[in-house]
Amino acid sequence: MQRHLDTEISVDILFSSSAEAKAALKALIPDNVNFPKGLSMRMFSRGSTLAIKVTGRNVPVATVLNTIDEVLEHVSVAQKVMAG
Repeated sequence: MQRHLDTEISVDILFSSSAEAKAALKALIPDNVNFPKGLSMRMFSRGSTLAIKVTGRNVPVATVLNTIDEVLEHVSVAQKVMAG
């Protein structure tokens, strides 16, 4: 049996410049659609930091963790592309 919980996870990722943080944000925006019911994600850049907040209301913990894992994988790809 999966537990359904209310969760909120915030992740701040530091980039070497505000331009890189904004570029990563732009690359991730298309992924911010079609979430399961009760799951939402907000992203914004603040200086050289990319802030990501995932909120789950009455959803399985595994769904929230899988979403964070996928977003972090996409951030990693974006960082590799920017590094050239």
